[in-house]
Order: sequence, then structure tokens, then C-alpha cells
Amino acid sequence: MSKKLNSEPIDPKVAEAMVNAYAKDGMNASECYTKAVWFPAEQILDIAKSMSEGKYDGLRIYFAKYLEGAIDGVPKSYEGKNTLLLVPTTPRVGNGVGGNDHYDDLSNIENRGQGCPDQCSGVAL
Repeated sequence: MSKKLNSEPIDPKVAEAMVNAYAKDGMNASECYTKAVWFPAEQILDIAKSMSEGKYDGLRIYFAKYLEGAIDGVPKSYEGKNTLLLVPTTPRVGNGVGGNDHYDDLSNIENRGQGCPDQCSGVAL
């Protein structure tokens, strides 16, 4: 994730490390607490447009944890906090038995949300 937070997809290896970090202690450690993640409408609409054009068949949302220095532009206060990764999926081709119905597009892993705590304006729940 040496790419800019607000414009580029996340490197799949970094995304995998973030997901693994969440699985390790993201549900239990109080310092990881994130109440919510807000995503801008433009990002959601871009993903929806790709789906309506047939490029993707769905969206998989991964629970993850920010790693120290992993993504350029992430506020220092986010490091160690839980987050979400948005990964569009493509349909499985063929009708083989078993396997996944949908494949992750690892070239388009997104995370441009604003975490709460930190930026919590308008939070009602």
C-alpha cells in the first residue's frame, strides 16, 4: 500500500497482511476499536457503475487492520485501528463442482473510508 490512500488500489500483499492482522487481534484489542467507516458516495457509485457495466458481479467487504506505514496518506492515528477493504468480485466461469462462486479482483482493492473514532461527525448509532 505504498500508493496514495485516496486514489490507488491497495497492493494485494499488503491487503492480505491487513486482513490477517485483523484476524489475529482486531476483534479483541481495545486499541483497535473502530465504530464505523464512512465511504464517499463517489467511490460507491464508481463501484456500482462497474457492476452495472458487467465488469463485476458483486462486492466483498473484508475486515482489516491498518498497519504502521503500510499506506501513504493514512493518518498516524489510524495505525492499529480496524477498517474495511472493498474488493469487487467477478463471476466464476464454468460450472465445475466446488470452489467459489465469485473471485476477488485483487487489482482493485479499495480503502478510502474515514474511520470513527477520529472523524466521527454525524454518527448517530
